[in-house]
Amino acid sequence: MINSNLAEVEEVFHEAMSYDPEERVAYLSRACEGNAVLRHEVESLVSAYESGSGLLDHTAVTLAMKVIGSHPDDSMVGQEIGFYRIVSCLGQGGMGAVYLAEDLRLNRKVALKFLSSDFISDTWAKRQLIREAQAVAMLDHANICAVYGFEEIADHSFIVMQYIEGETLADLIRSDKLKSTQIVPLAQQIVSALGTAHAHGIIHRDIKPKNIMVTPGGQVKVLDFGLAKTMPKNLEDATESISQLSKDGLLAGTIAYMSPEQLRGEKLDYRSDIFSMGTVLYEMASGKNPHAHDTNAEIISAIMVGDPKSLRQAAINCPKDLDHIVGKCLQKDRANRYQSVAELVIDLDKLNRGVTLPSLRRSYLNLRTAAIAAMVLLALVVVNFVYVGLTKPRHTLAVLPIICETGNNNSPCLGQKVAAGLVRELSHHSDLKIKSPDEPMSPAKAGRALGVDTVFYGKIKNRDNQLILQTWMENVADGTLIPEEYPLKTENLTTLDQAVLEREVSLRTAISLQLSLSDEEHTLLAALATNQNRIPEAYQLYLQGRALWNKRDRDNIQKAIDYFKQATDLDPSFARAYAGMAECYVLMSSVAYGSIPTKDAMTRAEAAAKEALEIDPSLPEAHTSFGAVWMRYHWDWDKAEKEFKRAIELRKDFAPAHYWYSNLLAITGRKEESLKESEIARDLEPFSPPEIMNYCRAMYLARDFKQADICLDDLAKEYPNYVSGKYIHGLVYIQKGMYQEATQIYEQIYAHDPAHGGAMLGYCYGITNRKDEAIRVLSEMQALSQTRGYLPSQELAIIYLGLNDRDQAFAFFRAAADERFASLTSIFVDPLFDGIKSDPRFVALSKDLKLPLNPPG
Repeated sequence: MINSNLAEVEEVFHEAMSYDPEERVAYLSRACEGNAVLRHEVESLVSAYESGSGLLDHTAVTLAMKVIGSHPDDSMVGQEIGFYRIVSCLGQGGMGAVYLAEDLRLNRKVALKFLSSDFISDTWAKRQLIREAQAVAMLDHANICAVYGFEEIADHSFIVMQYIEGETLADLIRSDKLKSTQIVPLAQQIVSALGTAHAHGIIHRDIKPKNIMVTPGGQVKVLDFGLAKTMPKNLEDATESISQLSKDGLLAGTIAYMSPEQLRGEKLDYRSDIFSMGTVLYEMASGKNPHAHDTNAEIISAIMVGDPKSLRQAAINCPKDLDHIVGKCLQKDRANRYQSVAELVIDLDKLNRGVTLPSLRRSYLNLRTAAIAAMVLLALVVVNFVYVGLTKPRHTLAVLPIICETGNNNSPCLGQKVAAGLVRELSHHSDLKIKSPDEPMSPAKAGRALGVDTVFYGKIKNRDNQLILQTWMENVADGTLIPEEYPLKTENLTTLDQAVLEREVSLRTAISLQLSLSDEEHTLLAALATNQNRIPEAYQLYLQGRALWNKRDRDNIQKAIDYFKQATDLDPSFARAYAGMAECYVLMSSVAYGSIPTKDAMTRAEAAAKEALEIDPSLPEAHTSFGAVWMRYHWDWDKAEKEFKRAIELRKDFAPAHYWYSNLLAITGRKEESLKESEIARDLEPFSPPEIMNYCRAMYLARDFKQADICLDDLAKEYPNYVSGKYIHGLVYIQKGMYQEATQIYEQIYAHDPAHGGAMLGYCYGITNRKDEAIRVLSEMQALSQTRGYLPSQELAIIYLGLNDRDQAFAFFRAAADERFASLTSIFVDPLFDGIKSDPRFVALSKDLKLPLNPPG
């Protein structure tokens, strides 16, 4: 107990905290001269504050609250402070008040958290407020109440926070409004927020229902992350705590959610929050705190040594297996709890998906019951094995050697070990069959020779003095690639580093192939995500989105967008997920990939790219997508070139940046430079059909039809099902007068995808005097434009051009310009349109787009 004058202790303590540690001793000697008891008590408070222990922190809170608890400041309603107009008081307590205010600059509601007048000149208190603002500002997460800034205006110091409409979780529990179906989804959001905090090195220390808001839409907002250890963490709670101060100086409202180690005053780690989370979960399910008693002493005893009633007994409608999760969270020994929030996330996800969790206790089963249960389980396993074996689609994967391009011939190539480790790690997947070739061969040839659907290969190279493992998974059917990268510490990894690398490569490969993940792989995924400051579920969604995006077809690109969107909803600071979304939307107005009007697709692409760059300005994929928007939508060639060059500057071997830059150079008439850039992209991705096709197309645009034909022939031999390659080959055939071959290509494409092949098929019919068939295709395309939702006007213009109806053709070309259709720019460099370049309407279009009017070939 504090024996000295309370006000004197509080005053000396606060003043002491304003000194640096080395100056503090001298100050205490002066301030406490002749009063050993005063010095002892102040030094105890200083020690408690510096140690980070839970119990003693609240003793300091109690002192401060007793001294200033009678000085609330509620006189600010109606005032304007800086750019904020105070609307109403949301709550007040010892340290100050929280007000609803209007931000006059941004025209939005905000919450302002002020220090009270008693604290205005208190350096220590102000430091706690700044510390809170700095800590929470790091935590950009959808389920954390955001901090917009910290202001000091005149005599006022305050935090500008997000204003949240809704009810606290405590109110929902108390009013019995919380439905059993809401428990797990809300818990997942709370734990997701904790995961982000822990990833930033922040322990909440006060997780409880009153610190958790739930909006009317069911979104969780966790309050007061990072609040200084010795200050009340919520003004509403501060007010409540004043009335609940016990004789021993503890805050009863907080004790019931403390972990045993927090009560013992030990140094805390993340597992303390996990214990508190278990307490909250128990209360959500049962409506009661598991440690609830009449006095603080009984509460402490219950937390330290008592066993709470089983959740299944306390909650009639408890979701299945939630008792397992709660029991593991509430283990007295923190070594027996979840060791990280990532593990808790995995089990909550399993619970939400209906996967049965193992029970903590089996003692209630007698031997006979256990034997029967084992027999039934064995029967179910056998049946499940047979069923899965007969019905689950199997994947076949060829793993090729990983080569080394490091330039170091004195060191053995690590690639062989990584490839062997990958085979070993993936071999436990029952839905995957792995093969390896006996001799070196290209991925496409290996795929055909071994009869697999996917081929894995890679190389280790130097990039800016950093070793990088680059891998690709190639779909044998259509040549689509899924690239991945892994930074390496050295060419000679330790056994542990090598094992971690092999497991990570295996995990990403399994996710890309959409294999079912084991519990061990889920744990690894959570660890990798946490290491990158990512939420595990969001990280997995991102990886799944990347795999689908790389397939480059209409259905999978839309699915990829959905995955990226879910990832950013869970983790709003996930820059790479925004960049992935931008890459998808850039292509969504093209007939080959989507059916979204150009304006809608490009607006979304631009917004996603800007979001990614705002979070991480060093992402080459975000700069590349942004450049594509400037090129394909705004038609601002200078800004597009600036973005492509910036992406290449950030990463010289980023093939997509060279790919898009070569397109820009082509449409602006710089054909030689375009050919060079396309060659760089192809050399960086020598087995990538899009990069090879782009190189062949650059030859075509440069009017080198002979070399373009040879290039596309080689591409067709390796990737006979690659549709985009066939499409460009048809254009080359037309320039060579091989109309029958071109028509056959577009007939095949049209049969499979009318929107993609219709324009060129109608054109071919028209120029070969098969006008009735051309008109039939035109009619079908016009009907398709009604049912499909969006068909670019340029597709119809091309058919009219084949029918030699220039008036209609130019009317639709002009409509395409009004739509800002991305591919319109190609007509100014494509040999297909050389015959109309002298038409004044073509010249006018060229001037409108500020493109050079290339002379006919």
